[in-house]
Amino acid sequence: MWHRLLQAVLARRPVVYDGTFFREEWFQGWEELRYVLEQLVRESGHWRRVLDFGCGPGVMIDHMNTCGFDYVGCDYSDSAHRLYLSRFGAYPQQYVSQLSVVNMADFDVLLSFDVFEHMADDEIAQVLEASKPIPELFLNISRDWRTPGHINIRSDRAWTAFFKRHGLQLREDLTVRLRQRYRELRPGCQDRWDRNIFVLSRGRAV
Repeated sequence: MWHRLLQAVLARRPVVYDGTFFREEWFQGWEELRYVLEQLVRESGHWRRVLDFGCGPGVMIDHMNTCGFDYVGCDYSDSAHRLYLSRFGAYPQQYVSQLSVVNMADFDVLLSFDVFEHMADDEIAQVLEASKPIPELFLNISRDWRTPGHINIRSDRAWTAFFKRHGLQLREDLTVRLRQRYRELRPGCQDRWDRNIFVLSRGRAV
């Protein structure tokens, strides 16, 4: 009950995902983080074809495709797409505005970082249903209720239960390994990726 009440209260805060949200300091932070996320994706050992849902201005698209991945970003925001084209834009064919235009069976993993906390449960459920052919999910879900746009705040246990209801099981081995790898890459960092990372599978828990 408290989760739905908090979600309803936070949802009243209007947020526009354009240049007022993706400010210069956001891009500066990702100058380092894009290399970190690349290493985390490599750590899996088998993720080569990646669909990045909620990619925003697509900070990872050019970097990852240049590094040899087949990396597609998807974001519904026209403003975010324009930011990608103006700031990066080397792989415009790898940026899509709807999940319906890609073949989900083409991907090894659905990656979504700092996105699900911006979405209501029914919106997340739609993404999970649409992406069913993708065998694994690699997520980072912030639990900071003070950040504008964060309308969906819940514990590890509650997120795991939510995903289980939608046919997803926590890959505890890879979740622990990637959280540890992040601590090695960024010791002492305060953004808590090491607490907020999840790897989920559509098969059995591992």
